[in-house]
Amino acid sequence: MSEARQFTVRPLSKQPRNDLKDAFRVYLSTSSLLALKLRAGDACSLKQNEGDEKTAIAWAAVENIQNTVVQTSRALQDCYKIKLGEKVSISKVDSEVQEIDTIFLSESTDNDKLTNYGNIPDPEKIHWEWCLGYPFSKCELLTVGLVFDIELKGQRRSFKVTEIQSPGQNCSHTLFRFSPQTKIIIGENQKAQYKQATALHVHPHGLGGMSRQIKQINESLGDYNLASHRLAMPPFYEHSRGMLLYGPKGTGKTALLRQIEAARWAKTFNIGTSTITRNMHDGETKLRKVFQEALVSQPSLIIIDQLDFIAPKRTSADSSSLASVLCECLDMLKGSLVLVVGATRLPNDVDDSLRTPHRLAIEIELHIPTALDRAEILRAIRGVSSSVPSDDMVEFIAEKTHGYVGADLFALLQLICRKARQRCSLEVKPIHDQAEESSSLDNAINFNEDVILIDIQTDDVISALQETRPTAMREVFLETPKVKWSDIGGQHDIKKRLQKAVQRPLKFPERMKRLNVNSKKGILLYGPPGCSKTLIVKALATEAGLNFLAVKGAEVLSMYVGESERALREIFRKARSARPSIIFFDEIDAIASKRGGSSQGGVNVLTTLLNEMDGIEELKNVLVVAATNKPDVIDPALMRPGRLDNILYIGPPDFEARKEILTIWSRNSVVHPEVDLERLALKMEGYSGAEVVNICQVAGDAALDEEEETGQEQEVKLEHFELALGQVKRQITSAMVQGYEHWRDSTTD
Repeated sequence: MSEARQFTVRPLSKQPRNDLKDAFRVYLSTSSLLALKLRAGDACSLKQNEGDEKTAIAWAAVENIQNTVVQTSRALQDCYKIKLGEKVSISKVDSEVQEIDTIFLSESTDNDKLTNYGNIPDPEKIHWEWCLGYPFSKCELLTVGLVFDIELKGQRRSFKVTEIQSPGQNCSHTLFRFSPQTKIIIGENQKAQYKQATALHVHPHGLGGMSRQIKQINESLGDYNLASHRLAMPPFYEHSRGMLLYGPKGTGKTALLRQIEAARWAKTFNIGTSTITRNMHDGETKLRKVFQEALVSQPSLIIIDQLDFIAPKRTSADSSSLASVLCECLDMLKGSLVLVVGATRLPNDVDDSLRTPHRLAIEIELHIPTALDRAEILRAIRGVSSSVPSDDMVEFIAEKTHGYVGADLFALLQLICRKARQRCSLEVKPIHDQAEESSSLDNAINFNEDVILIDIQTDDVISALQETRPTAMREVFLETPKVKWSDIGGQHDIKKRLQKAVQRPLKFPERMKRLNVNSKKGILLYGPPGCSKTLIVKALATEAGLNFLAVKGAEVLSMYVGESERALREIFRKARSARPSIIFFDEIDAIASKRGGSSQGGVNVLTTLLNEMDGIEELKNVLVVAATNKPDVIDPALMRPGRLDNILYIGPPDFEARKEILTIWSRNSVVHPEVDLERLALKMEGYSGAEVVNICQVAGDAALDEEEETGQEQEVKLEHFELALGQVKRQITSAMVQGYEHWRDSTTD
């Protein structure tokens, strides 16, 4: 919210419109609009000295008025109880005016029309409600207290707005937008009946990617709606007393709690870490008091955020925890219309006694959003009335943000907007510069015409993505791979098979489901050293846009009992939180050698690895890729179907691959035109990819040596490559290659 400024209320000098479309516009001078950082049509806040804040719409005055004056309509003055000559503070508000879900009216008693015609019969109210839709749509913006006159069947009646309900019940606005979907209700009896029939419903307003969770919550809220009580349930049925929302950081638990709180409860209570003190006795007293007050104000809601902190799992019978008091209070709610909703990031850290069918019976997970969910979240953040970013740009961002949660997407959009503003500022002359060129600020610019809506482009998104990481990956200090397929020579068949393993589950899940095909869990790359195994995995992560966790097998091992297993479990936890992701185990033989000859610690690490890959918790959208030079020492259990079952041999590059490697290196160097890369590739028969690159580097060093001796710029010539071939020895022998091929043949027999 911008800084508030005080204005004196003055009447409009022109006749207001009959349809009240301009009733809640407040007219300010151009310089006042600039000072308040307002544009015509922006929502703003009006506040009297000791009154509540009221919502209005800023507008540019059509005549020259003082910078300390605001012009308002008679309708606004009557509804907001503001008198002419009073001082009001005006400031900009950041949130948008919300659409109306339901509007309630009563027939005005301020005139003799009600006496002449009598009350409207209930069967006819539907006709009056339908007729009111037209003036409401013309007026567009409504508030409590606004009066409308309409004529139907020769009767002219007045109706006063008594209550407005919007999907976001906690918003601070007093002004709301009428829409074609708005429900109109006339009369107190109809109002009571409607509230009974529609009460306690969680709206998806402002939430994206949570349709399944909201549907599950609304099914449970049926226990608390009076209309559903007309349906007799079996004698054994007990309505729900509690829910537990859980999921990683940033997935929207708090936002969902706020929407549940907005579901028209008689009263809501919040229990947080600030409510409960360190003194156990005071904490128990406060807890019991909240539950007793909730029982008095039914139907009511009790929200407990960070439940794992307030009621952590007890490690011993006498450990201090409020879990036993919470259990006692939840048992006390039996048969009442009080719902308890807890939220936590770590459900397994909540005391088990609370997670029973008679207490927090309904557990709802907020998972890492999919691409479709991310698109919904981005649209929810963007808002209904905004077109920036465009729908195509929203889809593009959703496709590029694997592992991002709602909070990450919000932060990313902020950075994208800043990037776009920075780019646009170089293209568009700033408004304040234009204003300084004029002799008078009021006459400097036409505020409505000179403000340009920011345009977000693909470059802004890509630039922002390079500077942000998903929440789940921020604690993983890894360099994001920058290797592309074009940086690797040869291995085209391997590249194609890896692309299928990664891209099919992401792009064609429906096809796989139709054919009952499961995605690959693991890939084992084996072959001689220096044949681009690690490079291929980095390119796979880069090209697929996945989160990448690289682990050296030997780094997992620890001399302390249990530390290696804990480190391995933590790696998989991070990968699940940031899915879709790739875990790359280099030198997998260090932690997955055959059981029997190794130490007990190595066996435990291998067992943990096997359990993480296909244990109780499903490994979904996490691809495990392992590389080794010693496939014969790996335990066979790791290579059975469902684990590292996609086994690929990465051998020395063939002639075409060697030529491609030489071409890639030469592209970024200065090679003499007479150097025949095909002849060089023929001479490098049996060399690994790394050795081919090393030969190029040694040849480049030789050219640098010659340059230093002669003092003239040199190109890499054939004699330099000949010299390098004599210095770099081939490490891969024929026996070594035969050994890999023999192992491959033995595993496929």
